[in-house]
Formats: sequence, structure tokens, C-alpha cells
Amino acid sequence: MRWCTLLFSLGALALAGCSAAPTASSRSSVPPADQCDWTGSGGGGKGVRPVYLRCSRGTVSWRYPRGALRVVLSGGESSRGFRGCVKATGPARVYLEGKGSLRLMYAPGDGKHEALHRCFRSRGQIAALYVEADELAPAAGRVKVKLHYDLELQQPEEEDENEEGGAECRPCSREELAKAYCQSDLVARGTVSAVERRPELESAELLLRVTKTLRRIDENEDNEIDSVDPRLTKEVRIRVPTVCDARHGQGEFVIMAKKRLGDLALSCAPRLEEWAEAVREMESAPCVLRS
Repeated sequence: MRWCTLLFSLGALALAGCSAAPTASSRSSVPPADQCDWTGSGGGGKGVRPVYLRCSRGTVSWRYPRGALRVVLSGGESSRGFRGCVKATGPARVYLEGKGSLRLMYAPGDGKHEALHRCFRSRGQIAALYVEADELAPAAGRVKVKLHYDLELQQPEEEDENEEGGAECRPCSREELAKAYCQSDLVARGTVSAVERRPELESAELLLRVTKTLRRIDENEDNEIDSVDPRLTKEVRIRVPTVCDARHGQGEFVIMAKKRLGDLALSCAPRLEEWAEAVREMESAPCVLRS
């Protein structure tokens, strides 16, 4: 993912890929109920049950697990690839399926923080996770396995950057700033009061004191709504990858963040003056921009 210009380290903090993978239309071979979430129980002993999911975000809830699930995630027919992240809890091991091999993503008691985002990149349009029930877990502990997933569409130019290792921390262009503004779950003006290192989460957290909320997406039963409300939370925590070496700086910024697995992850953070200039000079944008 590409981090966009921020106050830290001479504006070197940046974000790759500001959009989540779009939901693709369902294929006839995929049951409608399997589009975003899956809920089930039991299993077929040592058998493997297939689960097909075709949304950018969702949850797998597996009660009284037995055997295994093969969870196939899709970035959509228009996607060349995607970056996926998962959070898992419960008596099961989660593997990423590769060419002739399985890479362990999660295991109970693996020593990693339960809030850690365990991320991977797809091979083409799909990725498969092999979720194996822990048959040796005590009966009282074999109640439920829960797996949350979040996918972000990977653009062709980002594939080369990922191979070179430069995608995590490079500046956004103005076009990317506009795209991030329109696709972020939270856009707010504010000052960064502190940066807390969280090595157990492989990230740092920005403590943002909000001075003005420009855009916020909230989910309700019917749809997502766009609201600007001055009574919204005045301080928020936003995650930044450790590799970006975020540092505390002065001034007011426009923070654009996307919700990932229940946490806000930084998309872009231009200085307010830079953003206001971009809004004035932008000839077109995917939505109405505010500063």
C-alpha cells in the first residue's frame, strides 16, 4: 500500500492502494449466501468444506469446528490482484495456500497479539485460506472460530513497487489524494498529539486531535452514509506501518483513513495548506472535495 505525504520525516510517509477491492457480481456457481459472510457449524471429520466469498470485507464464523474449511477470497473479475489482511480467533490454524505449500498465518497461542493484522498478497484474482480445526483443543474451548478479512485492490503499477519494497512509504500524487478523500472512511483536519510505537502490532498509532471532520462513512442497517458532524469524537487513533517510521510533527493536517478489520489505517495525510491548494487547483475529482 502507498502512504501519502505526511508531516513526518520530511513528508516521506505515504500510502499505496487507497481503495478496497470492489464487490464483483456473483457467478452462478457461487451460492448467494456466501458473498460476504459465512456462518456454519461442525464439519465432515477430516474433510474440507469449500467457502466462496466475493466481497472486500466480511466474516467467517465457524461453530464447533471439525475438519477444515477452504475459504476462497476474490478481488473481482477486474482485479489483477489484491492485498488481504485477516484477524482470527479460536481453535483453528489458518494457512495461506500457495503453489504446493501452505504458509501459516495464525495459530492459537502463537505469541502474536490478537489485534495484529496478518496480511498477504493474492496470486491473481483469488486467494485461498485453509482453516484447520484444532481437534485436540479442550471440548470447552472448541466453541467458535472467527475470521475477519479485508481486501484492497492492487493496481498494476503497485505490483512493481511491491516487488521492489517501496510501496509502503512513498508520497501520493494529487490524483491519489482526491481518490483517497473520496474513498476513505474518515477524513478530518487535526493535529497529531503523539505517536505511540506498537511493535506487537507491527505498527505505530497516531493520536489525532480532530479540529474539523470533513467526511465520515458510518454503516447502518440499510447502507453507508456520508456525514459531517462537529460532535463526532475529538481524538482518534490511526495505524501506520512501523516501516514508515512515523514521527511527531507540528501543524494542522488533513488525515484520510480507511477502516480495516475494525481499526483506522492511514491513507493520506497532507498538510492543510497543501490540501487546500490541491482542492483549488483540482480540475476533476470522484466526489466533492472540502478543506
